[in-house]
Amino acid sequence: MPKQTVAVLFGGRSVEHEVSIISAHQVMDALEVAGYTLLPVFIDKAGAWHAGRGLYNLRQYSVPGFRADAVRDSHRVSLSPDTSIRQLVLHPFGAKGFFYRPPELWADVFFPVLHGTFGEDGRLQGLFELAGVPYAGSGVEASAIGMDKIKQKDLYRAAGLPVLDCEWVSRQEWSRAAGEFTRKVEARFPYPVIVKPSSLGSSIAVARCLNGTELAQHVNVAMQFDDRVMAEPALVNFKEVNCSVTGPPCEASVCEMPSVDGELLTFDAKYKTGSKKGITGMSKSGMASLNRIIPAPIGPVMTARVQEYAKQAFQAIGCHGIARIDFLLASDHESLYVNEINTMPGSLSFYLWEASGLRFDQLVTRMVEGAIDRHKQKAPTQFTVDVNLLSGGKPS
Repeated sequence: MPKQTVAVLFGGRSVEHEVSIISAHQVMDALEVAGYTLLPVFIDKAGAWHAGRGLYNLRQYSVPGFRADAVRDSHRVSLSPDTSIRQLVLHPFGAKGFFYRPPELWADVFFPVLHGTFGEDGRLQGLFELAGVPYAGSGVEASAIGMDKIKQKDLYRAAGLPVLDCEWVSRQEWSRAAGEFTRKVEARFPYPVIVKPSSLGSSIAVARCLNGTELAQHVNVAMQFDDRVMAEPALVNFKEVNCSVTGPPCEASVCEMPSVDGELLTFDAKYKTGSKKGITGMSKSGMASLNRIIPAPIGPVMTARVQEYAKQAFQAIGCHGIARIDFLLASDHESLYVNEINTMPGSLSFYLWEASGLRFDQLVTRMVEGAIDRHKQKAPTQFTVDVNLLSGGKPS
């Protein structure tokens, strides 16, 4: 029996657009090894959807002036929210002449690999739910929370997990009374502090601030990318420890310790180091190219603690499929804090699972099979009732 067709979605309207292209090609490589039929779906920076086998070619995306609609075997498409369709349909502007015969753009499973806004934050997952299609990774709520660092802290704290406290401000509040937020931060935390957009990834607009001037400067930068910005204490001489979780049922990977040059793990350190250079000089191996120690040299007791906290964090926001949970280990080597979670479009962490004995092709197979199984489990759910309110009838 042939394996299913998997639509891999990537690109998107996000500052992490190029990172998504790299990640998607990793995923497509693994899906091909696993024996699946691929349907690449590229979403350009304007939000237009393109589907076709010709989009499975990493090199073309670094060509100046690249246009997906000029790629052979590429078609403008849309995903209809009509549950009776359940497939990609040709966009009204996608036809290529009177005698053009559009291909059948069916996919058994949708595999989103869109980092950041409009892909990782629950909005795309909402479209999948409306369309009634199986999709890999977390659902709407978990995806949205997984992008919201402020909300995460509230839920983790409620679940008994250790997190750093923070202060946050909206764009509207900042524009009205920036000094008030600065005073709140300074009254609560000593410098240095870390400034972060609440719902952004890849360390974009994250900065370490030593005084009020730097705090204001970096909040202004972060506000260009998000409408809420947070500030939290900056640990000194800390170590970052990461662990991946799949599920349900939950299973934790080995732990890793990224090598950080300085106090912050930057975008360049994550994606522009290592070998196998791909699009715009980045490494096709992405986060896997980062200098890291696997397994993390933290001892068996701390390793077990990290793995248990990782599974609890995964469950606390209702994740599905896979996520990577990032921790901060303080200089006393005892104080451990959950920093953030990266749900499936943001992190597949295949290198952690390979170190745990699970090959990348086996990992993506687990994600596809999990998507199909979850879709079947949801199928019996009744969303409507037959009732004739206009005639005064009662629900049947």
